[in-house]
Amino acid sequence: MEDSQLVKRPTGMTILLVLSLINAIFQIFSAFGMWITTPVMNQMMADGTLEESMAPFLSIMQMGNDELETFWQIIENRLSINPAYYLFTALLYVGSLVGVIKMFKLQRIGFHCYSISQMLLLIVSVIYIYSKQGSAGFFNEFLMTVMFILLYHLYFKRIENDPEAKREQDI
Repeated sequence: MEDSQLVKRPTGMTILLVLSLINAIFQIFSAFGMWITTPVMNQMMADGTLEESMAPFLSIMQMGNDELETFWQIIENRLSINPAYYLFTALLYVGSLVGVIKMFKLQRIGFHCYSISQMLLLIVSVIYIYSKQGSAGFFNEFLMTVMFILLYHLYFKRIENDPEAKREQDI
């Protein structure tokens, strides 16, 4: 197929794909890291060595008492989540990453892979986090997910409805 016959990916779609790519890679490493370290960090929290090992870092940060309390509350909340959540999240972000890579190639299957992974991420979050720690933040997460899925859908519709563009064959 000649280059002039290939579909040009819209710039806005490329920007969204780059953002999704960066997010997926970051989330994969973050979730796998949390899955691996959560049991050890829980043990360190229980015996006081986590606070002791964090003391030099926290002294550099020069946090006030309220900030320190908030910091430790966030740590406790993260460590209270079942490590399986982090494993499921990492695997679903791998699915999301595969979808993003396929969408870079303008393959419609990538949109479906991305969308399913993102919706399953919401479900996993509801099961492991929001059902136990309250629903604060769920609306924002839901809104961002729906927004990205809708924008990708609209970009694919725009590409498919362009009478001058000839579609690449899905590989």
